[in-house]
Amino acid sequence: MHKWIIGIGIAAVAAGASAQSAGSKWAYFEPEGQPIQAGVVNAQGAQLILKCDKPGKKSVYVVMVNPEPLVPPARDPFILPTEVRFDELAPQEDRWRFIGNSAMAMNARGQLALDRLMDGLPSASTLRLRMYVERGRTIEVSFDVAGAQEAIGRVYESCKDDLPS
Repeated sequence: MHKWIIGIGIAAVAAGASAQSAGSKWAYFEPEGQPIQAGVVNAQGAQLILKCDKPGKKSVYVVMVNPEPLVPPARDPFILPTEVRFDELAPQEDRWRFIGNSAMAMNARGQLALDRLMDGLPSASTLRLRMYVERGRTIEVSFDVAGAQEAIGRVYESCKDDLPS
């Protein structure tokens, strides 16, 4: 799954924006016969992508793909502390799943990282992530997420998933 996620993210960026709203950095990518994906890229090349692998309930997740590895190779994902901050609001502590150069916010195995992310993302202008990837090493990324509400709606509809309440 890890290589597929990264490949899709790179393909989405390489394909460019297919219908990008004015004032929004969100680009849309629709692989043939697959649900639409939406993403933004920061100046350092990190990508934030809303997607699902196949349509259905509870299928949408968010993946942040970093140009450099975040964690060492492993058979299972690492569940690591991630600080999430919208605009100038207080940061929120969470736990995201890490594989290689990807960090994912999803609702799985009792972790509700996606629900918490969706609490602030639709109305935010900026998303900052501080990832505690190993003892003494943090990685910080920031994204311009203005226009996320439209992107979220389009991805959830294409994935036939229910918008978070």
